Amino acid sequence: MTVLILAMILQNTAPAWWIDGTPLVPGIMEIDRRHDPSFEPTGPLHTGKGHNVGDTINFWSIDHSTAFPMFYLTSATCRYVGESSYIFVEDTQWPVPYNQAHVDEFSAALEDSTPSGPGGIIETDIAVFGQPPDAIDGDPKIYFLVLDIRDGYVSPPGGAYIAGFFSPYNQFTETEAYLYYGGHSNEVEMLYIDCYPSSQSDAAYTASHELVHLIQWGIQPFSSEELWVIENQAQSGTLVCGYPAFQIETFLEVGGVTPIKWTKLENIIDYVAGYGAGFLYFAYLYENYGGEDFLWESLRSTDRGIAGISEAIRDATGSNPDMNQILLDWMLACWIDDPEFGNGKYGWESFRIADYDTASPGNRPGLDYTSEITSDPFSHAGEHMSSYQGRYYSVDSGLSGSFRAAAAGLGTLQAFVYDQTAGSLVELDTGSANDIALSLPVDDDILLLCSTFSGLDLDVSAGSIISSADVFTFYPQPCLGTLFFQFWSGGGDVELSVFSLSGEYVETVYYSSAGTGEVTLAYPGASGLASGTYFFRFSQGGRVETGSFAVVR
Repeated sequence: MTVLILAMILQNTAPAWWIDGTPLVPGIMEIDRRHDPSFEPTGPLHTGKGHNVGDTINFWSIDHSTAFPMFYLTSATCRYVGESSYIFVEDTQWPVPYNQAHVDEFSAALEDSTPSGPGGIIETDIAVFGQPPDAIDGDPKIYFLVLDIRDGYVSPPGGAYIAGFFSPYNQFTETEAYLYYGGHSNEVEMLYIDCYPSSQSDAAYTASHELVHLIQWGIQPFSSEELWVIENQAQSGTLVCGYPAFQIETFLEVGGVTPIKWTKLENIIDYVAGYGAGFLYFAYLYENYGGEDFLWESLRSTDRGIAGISEAIRDATGSNPDMNQILLDWMLACWIDDPEFGNGKYGWESFRIADYDTASPGNRPGLDYTSEITSDPFSHAGEHMSSYQGRYYSVDSGLSGSFRAAAAGLGTLQAFVYDQTAGSLVELDTGSANDIALSLPVDDDILLLCSTFSGLDLDVSAGSIISSADVFTFYPQPCLGTLFFQFWSGGGDVELSVFSLSGEYVETVYYSSAGTGEVTLAYPGASGLASGTYFFRFSQGGRVETGSFAVVR
């Protein structure tokens, strides 16, 4: 994974994107040992006597700018000593770009207050997630090393950069780290914070994230959990401290990504957006499924992945969650973004997604429409939707005909019509074949969501397919699920009777007030028919249409 991410970092020509370096620490998901007290610290920090401002130490760090990360020593000087922390600054970065004013601001965030209120990052994260480990040096203070993390970032052209990281190697003695894993240790509880191209505001944001990683390690090795959960949990440190997760802006720019297993995404922009998705997902769980109790239990679940999140919700609330429904509600919340809608299920109390849509706002606040359909005909074929992603459409009220969508693949398509003005959200029946058709005009948003772990390939079309009043058509053929009839309606009720190939009566369906103009009606009963050929008789007023359709199972 390290080589893959770094290759993308070096090749990307976009502006600076924040990523966490913790997942890139060599072998981090395979480090499963704990410190053995029989191994005693031997490094320069092992005395546990603390430090004074002005003390200079050589620290081990990790160079991520090469194909294979390498440990190296860098000199840093203590610039702050607080009740809970030391701040060391790499000597080559002092006083440019990092100076005393930056230290004062960072130390205040660590020790004094955060946007969420009094109590600094350390106090706030500890209150929510638990105590960090202190198994090595006997000094409860946490070391923060501010340095230019070697990540290959150059501006221009820019790209992704490592804003900070936690290294579990520091939770072993130097002997253990080298003997067991071929690495090096500073033998203290510490976190690395970048100062280039990171801005000063990044330091506090990053520290609130990285401190959760240190606390996580004190509870169990990362090998006990899935990486995307570990990162989502760390994003919650930012949430409880009240810092904005600016990766949400990237989440909006790419049209949303899944909050599940997003750490496996190969496109760097999607990967960065995954941090935004992870923040939004765990913020949603925090607000709706147990608050701080959920976050506490999440770090201590015995199950992994989705099962572990379900366990945390169950332990925090006492109820058994429907995780698929929660993920569906989360996707809808990402679009609706209104805590006043749907009993609070479709938004966040503590922020609005639309507030992040500032750098390159699109065709609506928050997530943009995938397409604004303004001309007839409209066709977009082969659009791939990954798991728990959506596609969103508006259709000009002057268009007639139908809006049609069909999805292929192992995933499940769910479709909704959302009317913000009326405050309504109506689910459409996608049948067993993952397809829909609805009559135009429609003034509402049409939401198409892949609500399973498997993706879908989506074909969308819209507009008129009736060239004259006497044209009558039905689709798809062969029919895998719902059958749709499109015709020019004179108004009034419609009667549809279905017969088997041998002429045996199957059923009659009545549609009241079909409306006038080009109309689309759905026959979901086709989903329950066995494979074969069927006849139908369709009547409205004095008009009668007959024909046959094939069903394939």
